[in-house]
Order: sequence, then structure tokens, then C-alpha cells
Amino acid sequence: MDMGRERLTTPATINARGRRLRFHERTLVMGILNVTPDSFSGDGVADDVDAAVQRGFEMVAQGADIIDVGGESTRPHSTAITAEEEIRRVLPVVQELTPQTSLPVSIDTRKAAVAAAAIEAGAAIVNDIWGLRGDPEMAAVVAAHSDVAVVVMHNQRDPHYTDLLATVVDALRESIDIAEQRGIAPDRILVDPGFGFAKTPAHNLELMRRLPELAVLQRPVVVGPSRKSTIGMLTDGAPPDDRLEGSLALAVLAAAAGAHVIRVHDVASTVRALRVADAVVRRTPEFLREAAVPGPTG
Repeated sequence: MDMGRERLTTPATINARGRRLRFHERTLVMGILNVTPDSFSGDGVADDVDAAVQRGFEMVAQGADIIDVGGESTRPHSTAITAEEEIRRVLPVVQELTPQTSLPVSIDTRKAAVAAAAIEAGAAIVNDIWGLRGDPEMAAVVAAHSDVAVVVMHNQRDPHYTDLLATVVDALRESIDIAEQRGIAPDRILVDPGFGFAKTPAHNLELMRRLPELAVLQRPVVVGPSRKSTIGMLTDGAPPDDRLEGSLALAVLAAAAGAHVIRVHDVASTVRALRVADAVVRRTPEFLREAAVPGPTG
């Protein structure tokens, strides 16, 4: 990937219930907290609220910037659950985490009722895999809270494209329009191109190569390749819990392309990898800029 190309541009911050997510200082990390018995990655904690909350605190200590709580698996062929069951799973975790951490807690859901309950419990971000185009009430739920942010993701029913990035951009633009028409301010909206959702492995790799094309949306970009099946296919069939190296490779490539937030299972390793990547791409930390010396001449 040519790091000299134009990188993604975006407003400097997003407001999430008084917590400012700053995107121009470094690449942010969203830690995945699956409160499910059937997570594809094998990291779900099922009904153990104490284990889920402890895992959330571990992510905070490891350097996460956002904790993303999900109660329904989105893996292929997973069993759908009711909003009531999803609320039963996630609400105690959100209620426990939000008053005990300064980080924004995100609710990963496609259901407006779950989003509303989580927001009431303190969630600061709604992460919707259908980009406000699934549940017709979702946009209204987010709009009703002027300090809640939303991640709108690209998704569709089948993996057929004439031009992958054109389709992704058009769908995300539609999601942004829905949000703004309902009164969600632009500085509350992030976009996610949907790595692994209605995309073949070839599509996923093309998405990574063409990530800078999302700059036309002028919104912060979230990318979530962590432990996805494409990595397994590229690493001799490695199972989800053995895909760390591939996940880190894609996280660094996404950062080099200008992604603002990387959604991951392995927080500590990703934070360290991005610290090195940001030193190259963003010239962080500050001392590197101060100590910069000219390259060889002649």
C-alpha cells in the first residue's frame, strides 16, 4: 500500500456523551466485548456478567479507546434472538461498565429497542451493522439523544457488486443522509465499510486496498477485520483464536490507509502494533517530530 497517497480526511473529533474521540492524534482502538454464547471468534462470555465486566476493564487497562458490547452473534448462519433476550444479555454489562470507566461504551446492535435500552443505561455510541437501513426506528432512537454517536456500517443481502467501493460509498452515503434527515448531527456519525459482511475474501482485500476512497464521505472510518475468515483462508485455515498476526497486519494496513478506529478482539497487541504504525504514518509521538533529522542528500 502506498502510504504517500491521500489519506482519509475527517473532522478532528466526535462527540459521544461528553467524551471527545480525537482522530488526528493516533489511531483509536475499539475493543470487542461479546456477551454471547456463539461468537464466531470464540471469545463470547455468554451469561457471565462478572466475566464480561472484568474483560471490559482489562481492555481499558490495555489501552482501548472504546468498549463495544454486543449480545447477538453476526457470524454467518447464526441464530437470531429477540430484542428482549439481547437486552437481557447486554444491559447488565453496560450498566456496570459505564459508571466505572471514562471510555465511551458502544452498543453493537441492529435493533432499535436494544439501542434504546443501552443508551438509557449509559451507552454513548450505537454501532449498527445495517447502517440505520435495517430497523426503521433506529435513526429516531439515536436522534432522540443529542450526545450519542452512531457507527453506520455497509451491509447488504448478497455479495454481488459491479464496483465494490462505489456500492459501499453509495450505501454509506444513504445511511448518512438518513441520519442527518432525522436530526443526527454530522459530528456524531462514523462509517464502517463492513469488512466481512456480504463480501467474499477477494472483496475484503479489495476493500482494504481501496480504503482511501472512503475519503469522499468526510467521516471518521471504523474498520473491523479482526479474526475474520478471510485471515483464516490466507493462513492455512487458522481458527479464529489463532489469527492474531493476520489481524494485526490488516490493522496496520488500515491505519496506513488512514482508518481512524480499528475494531479488535486483541486489544493489547493491537495497541502496541498501532503505536509503531502511527509513529511512521502520523509521526507520533511528539518527540519524533522534534527529533526529526533530514535524510541523506546527494
